[in-house]
Amino acid sequence: MSRYSEYAPSDALRPFVDCFWTREATLTEGAGSQPGAVQRVLPDGCMDVILTFSGRADEPESAMVVGTMTKALVLDSAAGPECFVGVRFRPAKAAPFLSLPASEITDLRLSLDDVWGDAADVRGALSSGETTVARVRAFDRVLTARLSASAARDTQLGQRDVDEAVRRIIEAGGSLGITRLAPSLGVSRQHLARRFAQLVGVSPKVFARVVRLGRVIERLRAAPAGERINWSVLALELGYYDQSHLVDEFREMTGVTPTVWTASGNGDLGTGR
Repeated sequence: MSRYSEYAPSDALRPFVDCFWTREATLTEGAGSQPGAVQRVLPDGCMDVILTFSGRADEPESAMVVGTMTKALVLDSAAGPECFVGVRFRPAKAAPFLSLPASEITDLRLSLDDVWGDAADVRGALSSGETTVARVRAFDRVLTARLSASAARDTQLGQRDVDEAVRRIIEAGGSLGITRLAPSLGVSRQHLARRFAQLVGVSPKVFARVVRLGRVIERLRAAPAGERINWSVLALELGYYDQSHLVDEFREMTGVTPTVWTASGNGDLGTGR
């Protein structure tokens, strides 16, 4: 019903951008969507800037900044735009492009006009693309132009502790003793929590929960169709205390239980890690 694609950023953006991504409706979407069908965008620990296009209009219908999420964003599948063009920043790496603390927009969507004074020029740059790929490349050029070498260097120097914490949490699949994380980095828990809020948008503990949710989703998607999931075993393998712990966190962040999510075939728009 839709086609999702990812595109690698240019070399200058690679330290900051995970990928550019698009989601395009197929010819059957809308006509074939069931009334009430929803699409869930799952938390991934990242911030995005997303532009939407509808019909034959060259200008983006909307442009928004999506803050780091702690719960799923539920969208109406049948009523969505025909095309999304987005950039997914790496965790803690949006600072050079968004001049506000990440915590101010956690679980929120802001108009790009409220963040970038030249948002109209950005929309104009993307409207010149005749294809989705051309729009992605235009988006890459826009972000590269916004990234000054000094700003990038200063940002990198000022967040090494957060970068290392993010790396360790992801490497551990979210199953990491957060109370020992800050001392192992040579900083206080208060300092790390404050810097995480500023750069990532959530606390280290919440970020770890989001990463662990991503591992659950990966395992569910990799399971053969019709295979029975042993939730107790999966919970222990991925670092949950037990099955109830997994179910509770999954439901809190996605809005449904793991079995309902699996049975319904729900997924995200591709913007989830």
